[in-house]
Amino acid sequence: MPPNKRIKYYRTRRRLTQVAAAQLVGKSLGAWRKWERGERSPSTLADWLEIARVLGVRDLSALTGLPLGVLPDDPAEHESVAPLRAAMTAYRPAVDQPPGVAELVASVRLAWTTWHQSRQRYTFTGPVLPGLVHSARAAVAAYDGTARRDAQRAASDLYLLIRAYCKKVGAHDLAAVAADRAMTAAYEADDPAYLAASAWNLGQVLSSRGHAEESVEVCREAIADLERAAGVDPVQLSALGGLHLLAAVQYARLRDERGALHALDRADELATRTGETQHRFIFFGSVNVGIHRAAVALELSRPGEALRIGEQVDAGLSPSIERRHSHLLHMARAYVTKRQDFAGIHMLLRADSESPEDSGLNLLMRGTVRELLARETPTTRADVRRLAERVGIV
Repeated sequence: MPPNKRIKYYRTRRRLTQVAAAQLVGKSLGAWRKWERGERSPSTLADWLEIARVLGVRDLSALTGLPLGVLPDDPAEHESVAPLRAAMTAYRPAVDQPPGVAELVASVRLAWTTWHQSRQRYTFTGPVLPGLVHSARAAVAAYDGTARRDAQRAASDLYLLIRAYCKKVGAHDLAAVAADRAMTAAYEADDPAYLAASAWNLGQVLSSRGHAEESVEVCREAIADLERAAGVDPVQLSALGGLHLLAAVQYARLRDERGALHALDRADELATRTGETQHRFIFFGSVNVGIHRAAVALELSRPGEALRIGEQVDAGLSPSIERRHSHLLHMARAYVTKRQDFAGIHMLLRADSESPEDSGLNLLMRGTVRELLARETPTTRADVRRLAERVGIV
């Protein structure tokens, strides 16, 4: 049963009219009807969570018909997942001898650089991750003292990357394992900045699984710990800012506007102190705060405000392809929600040009293109169908 029919099924089982359900979710009757007819999909995870709450559905997968984190239009498991899963679950590391710590650090840094900067980041990053897992495990086991702590730092950085990669390719089970291992490695390294980055990582996993409240709690605890230790250390201040940005999005998904705005304001204050930075492979600064402000407005179902904020952000200043692609996609979603389809298509094309591989894997991209297909016009048809072919939905 497709998601639109599931929405209708659970609404009628709840004995709600379309009018009542739309009012409880805070949407127009027209929007609700389009959801049930399959003409439009809920635009954010917050919308799905709110629909589930109103309809009394405790398991989001029952509403979407797919495992949580595999929302409608999700592609099949990525080809890179099987060898990575084998490496992550191997009884012992498959290496003849452990790498030197400096070699491991350099290899992990190269993998992160590729992930952040290459337009073919999945093609080039995925194949090297299994080998890095074996190398990191071997190095941690082989060394002691300072060398072992340095190896643990490199392992934590690696698991941060694996979490990000697995989330994007839909391997949410491995993302959770990677987040847990990153946290363990950070504790072993006894480094506050690594602990904060690992907490941010864990919060991301919880967020992607629909656990916004738990994600907020992780952020709160990590923020409290780091505020006691941060002082003027730019690395720790940047990690603190990243935690506030993650918390802001989670507050928005919980419909806590006050909490979201407070977290954004706190991140803004920190950004004025740090400038544009990248520590522990997490980007932070005024550009990223602006990107998140627009994203929070969209999560709060305010596409006009998202556009007003987002149009003033120069995402091109961010060195992260993921951040640039995400911002352009959020702008496209906001334009399409406002039925400004020409602008939305333009943003989708820009996002696809930025990272074609991300476009094919991104659920919001696929859902937005599907919505545009349903109302294509002779003028938009060529571009929309070209996008649909590129993301694999026709």
